[in-house]
Amino acid sequence: MEKTEEAMQSIEGFLSGFMPAWLVDPVMAIATIIVGYFISKIAASIVAGAINRTGIGRKAQTTGGNIGKSLSKAVFWVLWLVFILMALSGFEQLSGEGGPLEPLNGMLSSVFSYLPNLIGTALLLAIGFIVAKVGKEATQSTLEAAQVDNLVNKISAGDIESSTPSNGIAKAVGGLIGAIIILFFGAAAADTLQIDAISGPVSGMLDMILDYIPKILAATAILAISIYIGRWAKGLAENTLPSLGFDNSLNAIGGLDGESSAGTKPSKIVGLVAFVGIALLGLTAAFNALQIPQLSEVFETLLSFGGSITLGAIIIGAGLFIANFVSRLVTQTSGELAGRIIKYVTVVLVTFMGLSQMGIGQDIVNTAFEYSLGAVAFAAGVGGAIAFGLGGRDWAKGKLGTWFPNKPKSRAKK
Repeated sequence: MEKTEEAMQSIEGFLSGFMPAWLVDPVMAIATIIVGYFISKIAASIVAGAINRTGIGRKAQTTGGNIGKSLSKAVFWVLWLVFILMALSGFEQLSGEGGPLEPLNGMLSSVFSYLPNLIGTALLLAIGFIVAKVGKEATQSTLEAAQVDNLVNKISAGDIESSTPSNGIAKAVGGLIGAIIILFFGAAAADTLQIDAISGPVSGMLDMILDYIPKILAATAILAISIYIGRWAKGLAENTLPSLGFDNSLNAIGGLDGESSAGTKPSKIVGLVAFVGIALLGLTAAFNALQIPQLSEVFETLLSFGGSITLGAIIIGAGLFIANFVSRLVTQTSGELAGRIIKYVTVVLVTFMGLSQMGIGQDIVNTAFEYSLGAVAFAAGVGGAIAFGLGGRDWAKGKLGTWFPNKPKSRAKK
């Protein structure tokens, strides 16, 4: 504003050389208003054309709107208002101390003094968006050239030919790089505004994000490596154990007749258990790498509960296998009834053991187990007594006949 006032004073001095002094101010005011009108029109046209060439402007035009035209009108009226106030500043009665335009001139002076900060902020944001787009495209192109997505598909699916080609990982990493660059430039732009209410929170958020980026990358790397190792161990178990006779041995034990039982192969179950175990270990390490105590505590609680459930299910599953094995063994040696009794008793026992390990209704499980055990003992005692009584009836009759022989009746004398 000071340089503008100096230029205006120079022009006034030039005009006062060939016209009366009272005419200089009106001529200057009229000339300023006319020149300001044309400058405002030109600036509005430039703004409208620039905005309509952007993606937002083109998208708005397709829906019937015209953002460039609306903003150009605002630019025109604001600029022309500035020129009008500049023209009226030569009249002391209007713009001088105590004049009606003094507050408006003060406001415009504050706006123009802050204008370099706004321009600097806009330039930083524009440069930031350009650099972010370049960084995003460069990162995405590099990852696509390195076939990172195919590698991830191969690790996750185990067969690169059967996996569907995609660029999801490359796009995600490129978008992340672009977002980080925009955050850097956004923080710098907020500092340029010199508004503590804006720059303070933005800088704090940026510091927090930058502090967590290495932790997130480390957690991601740990989880990816653990999944890769888990899939490798799963494939190793599925390919190696059958060749060692693992599946045939367990099928023979389960069937006792040498025939393979239908269902999932035991080697696949072992491979799945190995993969899940390694993945859970990697997930635990990844949560610890994030260094978020609350999240780690919640996951450890869920992992502990899930471990108890899994162990209980394993106990029940193994018990059912053992019950079937022992039942068939006893059936072949002692009969079908004894085999069934052994099977059901074993199933009940391992079921209560599994539920106890799961920790589900501990008191109820213990009480039910005690009553079940008592019922089994009572049934065994009563059943044994009845069976003994029915099966030993002839033996008992012979013993009673030996101990208490019947005396022959004497015949009556005639």
